[in-house]
Amino acid sequence: MTPMMAYSETIDYLFQMQSHGVRPGLARITSLLSLFNHPEQSFKSIHIAGTNGKGSTASMVATVLQESKYQVGLYTSPHILDFSERIQINGRPISQKDVVRLTDCLREKLETRTPRLAKKISFFEFTTGLAFIYFAEKKVDFAVVEVGLGGKYDATNLLRPLVSSITNIDLDHEQYLGSTISEVASEKAGIIKEAVPVVSSASQPEVISIIKEVARLKKAPLLELGGKKSASLFSLPNSKTLAEPLKVHYSGIKEYFIELPLLGKHQVENTATTMGILESLQEQGLHISESDIIEGLKKVRLAGRLEIIQKDPLILLDGAHNPAGTRALGAFLNEIDPEHQGKHWLISGIMKDKHIRDMISPLISWTDEFVLTRPEIKRAANPKEIGEITSALFREGLKKRGLITVQKTVSDAVTYVRSKIKPQDMLVITGSFYTIGEAKGELQGTPPSLIRG
Repeated sequence: MTPMMAYSETIDYLFQMQSHGVRPGLARITSLLSLFNHPEQSFKSIHIAGTNGKGSTASMVATVLQESKYQVGLYTSPHILDFSERIQINGRPISQKDVVRLTDCLREKLETRTPRLAKKISFFEFTTGLAFIYFAEKKVDFAVVEVGLGGKYDATNLLRPLVSSITNIDLDHEQYLGSTISEVASEKAGIIKEAVPVVSSASQPEVISIIKEVARLKKAPLLELGGKKSASLFSLPNSKTLAEPLKVHYSGIKEYFIELPLLGKHQVENTATTMGILESLQEQGLHISESDIIEGLKKVRLAGRLEIIQKDPLILLDGAHNPAGTRALGAFLNEIDPEHQGKHWLISGIMKDKHIRDMISPLISWTDEFVLTRPEIKRAANPKEIGEITSALFREGLKKRGLITVQKTVSDAVTYVRSKIKPQDMLVITGSFYTIGEAKGELQGTPPSLIRG
């Protein structure tokens, strides 16, 4: 059996666990990690929750710590093309060999020592255990860990980090986190630990109130961004080339003028959150120099977040998967491309449990032709239903009627646009990380067997 076949079979095994569903609670991950003497206790960590921005913030923090010559693990989700993207050390994804080896190890222990747990453990719980064991094996100095879902009952919440962080809060995953902002905030605030500093960039008064109260009860020092510690934008990339860095002024313990090779004003808030985390680590005695911060942030790379993968025509991928994400995307597109002479194409595939209307409406004014599709996942919405919602938005006068095309698969959607797009046009692919993963694989010729979950 070839290594690639073994890896492919391993990925199949991992994603079959999605059939176990999502059940909030820490008992299963506690039992799993106890089989391996709690590897999460063997390294220092930074724990990041939030609705949007947590992946960007985690990547920024990890890159700066790496620039500071630390051995840094990074655990994020979902992936774009390949599972290994989720678990990295110093920017290098876990090897296929290690994924196979560790999956076999976890599977054997679960099935021989806790067979009932083996039938209940979720995909995310299993992969979180895999990541923590890997980081412990490699003796990382730090692990920067992104919460998967919510916070209080997320599998990552067994960590006792050096600092916790909560980025912005919005409605998402209501079936698990609640139907109000306050309920979601309570779930996210569940990552706050006794006496562990917490950094928050939340802006809604009700959210701030909840975070403050939990921090008070836990005696956790709270840094709220804004006021004396804040970031502001002082230069946008050139709208014609998008080649210049985003320039951000941060005012905190020190003043920083930061250059980011990223797109979108929303990265200013993520930069502020990152700086708050780094300053908290500095206050705890970690050596992170000013030059480490400046140079590290220049090297940040984010797949699937306003990622340019082609020019002439310009093709942009953005994994905006909730209304807050598409609002940020719409604001970016309308700002950088107000006078674009070519046609604006948009490929979108959205999950059926999302607020589809609220995700489409921020993109109405920019888009000339909606190409609606669905990725290969059961949770994906029927593109015809997305088309009906889009048509209704047109009828309500948000824009003169535009074109709507429905394509059965993401591959079909990419093929359709490729056959018609011109060099002066622009294509944005969005709606879900599943959608942009399949599209990127199609555009780059990546084997579809590696694009899962």
